[in-house]
Amino acid sequence: MKFTRSIFKTILPLDNISSEVICATLDKIGLEVESFEKLVAPKKVIVGKILACKKHPDAQKLNVCEVAIGGEEGEYQSLQIVCGAKNAREGIFVAVALEEAVLPQMTIKRAILRGVESCGMLCSSIEIGFPKINDGIIELDNSLGELIIGKELLEYDAFNDEVFEISITPNRGDCMSIIGIARELSVGLNLEMQPLKMPKTSENSPGIGRVLQITTNEKYESSLMYKAIELHSIPTPCCVALFLAYNEALEEDWLSNVLGFATFYSGVILNAYPQDFCRLEDKDGIDKMLLKLKKDELGFESIYYKDRKLSTIGVESFSYKGFKHNKDKEFVVLEASYIPPQIIAQKVLEANIKVDTKIFQRVSRGSNPDLKLGLDVFGSFLNDERIVFYTDTQELLKVIKRESITIDILLLSKVIGCVLDKITIVNILKALEFKVELPADENLLIATPPLFRHDVIGFQDIAEEIIRFVGIDNVPSQPLSFVQNNQINAESEFYHFQRKLSKKAIGVGFNEVVHFVFHNKEMLEKYGFETLEDKLELLNPITQDLNTLRSTLLMGLIQAAVYNKNNGFSAISFAEIGFTYNKKRQENIKMAFLQSGLVCQEHYPKTKGIKADFFAFADRISCVIGEFTLQAFQSNIKIFHPNQCAKIFRGKKEIGILAALHPALRESFGLEETYLCELDLKSLKDELPKVERYSKFQKVVRDLSILMPKEIPYYKLKETIQQLKIPHILKFYPLDVYRDKSLEDQISLTIRFEIQSYEKTLEEKDIIEVMERVLAVLKTKHKAELR
Repeated sequence: MKFTRSIFKTILPLDNISSEVICATLDKIGLEVESFEKLVAPKKVIVGKILACKKHPDAQKLNVCEVAIGGEEGEYQSLQIVCGAKNAREGIFVAVALEEAVLPQMTIKRAILRGVESCGMLCSSIEIGFPKINDGIIELDNSLGELIIGKELLEYDAFNDEVFEISITPNRGDCMSIIGIARELSVGLNLEMQPLKMPKTSENSPGIGRVLQITTNEKYESSLMYKAIELHSIPTPCCVALFLAYNEALEEDWLSNVLGFATFYSGVILNAYPQDFCRLEDKDGIDKMLLKLKKDELGFESIYYKDRKLSTIGVESFSYKGFKHNKDKEFVVLEASYIPPQIIAQKVLEANIKVDTKIFQRVSRGSNPDLKLGLDVFGSFLNDERIVFYTDTQELLKVIKRESITIDILLLSKVIGCVLDKITIVNILKALEFKVELPADENLLIATPPLFRHDVIGFQDIAEEIIRFVGIDNVPSQPLSFVQNNQINAESEFYHFQRKLSKKAIGVGFNEVVHFVFHNKEMLEKYGFETLEDKLELLNPITQDLNTLRSTLLMGLIQAAVYNKNNGFSAISFAEIGFTYNKKRQENIKMAFLQSGLVCQEHYPKTKGIKADFFAFADRISCVIGEFTLQAFQSNIKIFHPNQCAKIFRGKKEIGILAALHPALRESFGLEETYLCELDLKSLKDELPKVERYSKFQKVVRDLSILMPKEIPYYKLKETIQQLKIPHILKFYPLDVYRDKSLEDQISLTIRFEIQSYEKTLEEKDIIEVMERVLAVLKTKHKAELR
């Protein structure tokens, strides 16, 4: 944002303060100065007045003007100047470059133009080194001060000015206005702000209630204030046009210019409605404007006239560009609005609508809620007798309360790094328009931020405000000393657990891979995997093949295996850890494994490589996650072998699935024997190793061979034996399975038992007793027989 010293003089006495001090202060308080420029009108460029203007006798586009350059009315000293500007006319004040005046692009000399002598030049703003403010020559007015014919232009503040450009952080919406910056500078320079000149309202002016009615039937979050004026079409004041030109915000319409300037000056969002767009004739025949506040189809608070939406609060203003004002008189209603930035920013984000960036940038960062100030600024810069301001205002105000912040002065001093005086803190906060209360405790203050400081919500924000004005250079330098706190938390522990599993997988021959979190929805549905609900699908997928969030890691591993097989690899072992999503788009983290073809490639002495089966694959997985058990089941997922598919359990908790790839799919993919495993990592725990005592007595191994029904799974036998809780059995596991036609519906299962006592060396009778107890329970519960 750019501002000038001349604009600041209206509210802040800066006469005795140099530009260097102003720049240094702005930098100190966090409003970084990006550029500084001093603009001075050339010497011998004076205020003049066109006394007469007639067409050039020999050129259609030229005018011959008699221009007053000194003296008093009736006794003017004048020059004849030939001018080609379309807006040259009798009675206007202009900038006149006299002979020998050195302009940025030329030096002025007496000349003969088409046979007519010209003794000077009528200048545009560009020709004297200032930004363009209109087409043609510059028209001076009393917004610059008292216009004295013959006075050099550089004696006016606006043409002997300093232009500052500052960068404003997104959280400082209050500094996107002249008043906001002046408030900060007044505290930094210990100056007192001057009151703004209020517009004069005639005692005979009509009341606004006669000409305006504003209604609403809904609960609203916005605050609105309206004022009515009668006016004629007038030119944009020169000082206003210059300021807007500096900020590249100058429009062709004078009303939009004055509204824009008032917003720049006050930070209040202003809008205007001409009567022709919303007229209602009351029972007495008096024209009246009827406006209604209600929500539009997207839930945005908007201003309506009947069914026509005129504007949307904080998003889009009324479009009055090109509106032609009545030459005699025009009635306009001014609107000042405010809506909390967090509310409008969230709604625009959710609705994803097109906004007027000039308005939304201010509103989303926090505009000024002092609506009356914005209307007063508008009126103070329109000092024209032809403008009538109606008395009073109409309002729809939302009461806003700010939470107070308790300040511990001792803690504040510790945070900043120096001892702070209580009075200094109070003075800074009050100058920034905080409401400060003094409780009974001398070490405490209670501060309530002003409504325009949307960025101040806590103690740390107060500390930042204080240090800005105390000055970081005034805080004594001290060596940095800190003790690092324990940074380990549940998330970091879980991350390290993932890396630990990955390293273990690499240690047993798996290669770690990473795939996109996106996958092809049609492929997932084809093989029976869960996919996102339609309303939660990706709106703009990267490609058509990656058009949804994956629900499994296995399809990515299979595609990677196919790619590697086609590239000549015969031993393929992959492991991956990554996020998956269920149909509700809820996130989960899983670990998957794939083994295809050989476990070890061909090399001496294993010239044919090493092939692995289902159980070898399960053994490799156990080397990564520890011991587990399998329970066979029928899965609806079509990539799994119907007869080689099992759930993985740790204790009684299901943690994943282990299966062979379906033979038909394996052939279609062109793969060798392939095995798959997918685990829910949240179900696994990184448990510390437990130290258990061991026996010094001899361990005995016994095998028990039984005949049992083939439909009974092993895990049921295991549960039955564990329920006996025989202390001498260290562990047991299946050793061999034998099937034969002669056994019919039975199978022969050999279970190996490791038996040991912690108290003594077991005798043969003790061992036989253990085995008999096991055999007895298997006979009773599972119809097993000793083979």
